[in-house]
Amino acid sequence: MKFVHAREHEEGGFTLYSGIPDTKNTYYGLKILHMFNDEPNNKKDTINWIQKLQKDKMYGIQGVFYRVNILNIFNEEITVPKSYIKQLNFKTEFASLEVAYYHTAISHILKLDNFDNAMDWILSHQNEDGGFGLDRSDIVSTYYALESLNSIDPSLIKRDGLIMELIQKCLTKEGGFTFIPGIYPPYLEPTYAGIKICEILNKKPLDSDITVEFILNLQNNNGGFRRSKYMGISELEYTFKSLYILKNVRLR
Repeated sequence: MKFVHAREHEEGGFTLYSGIPDTKNTYYGLKILHMFNDEPNNKKDTINWIQKLQKDKMYGIQGVFYRVNILNIFNEEITVPKSYIKQLNFKTEFASLEVAYYHTAISHILKLDNFDNAMDWILSHQNEDGGFGLDRSDIVSTYYALESLNSIDPSLIKRDGLIMELIQKCLTKEGGFTFIPGIYPPYLEPTYAGIKICEILNKKPLDSDITVEFILNLQNNNGGFRRSKYMGISELEYTFKSLYILKNVRLR
């Protein structure tokens, strides 16, 4: 928690290290604090900063996802231009399954009824091995697809057995997961995706004990977590995903 609070910016938001805040680190900083029923010391300034950003032009969907979620965490009113709502309602193609996830998540928070197009596009990218991906299945794309479908209608998720076979192939002996089968080393992002997929499919995590050991080995001396067991800097995103796994994997 000392690591997380140290990333707060005095004028609102969270930073990667120091300097200007950004919405990604603010989102993950708040998610960690919320996980432990804590609040930022700069809460008021953070809300004011995000509301100011929200009044500016709506740029990339990832930034919008972070801003809308931050305001939602604080139960603040979310104002979105009608022109952007129109874009969301008529979107039929997406650059990736991650982008499709951002689209469905934003639409849910804004209480829009525009899921048919996203649903059809996502389902069209389920492959013969059960996983999802534009060219081939990978564990992170599969997670984003399942997270989206689960929020739209859980009954849309098919071929659970094949999906779990794919996830099993991505699990290493160290407890971490790889992005696709047959490669090395494991990283935090696919490990988080693997744990979330098991959760969505209501399956027990695979070899949870060694997964816990893998995650514990990612913690740096400053309290934060990195993405690889070999080396790396602590980031709020990696810290949230690591803590989420540690907090939830033993509960299932």
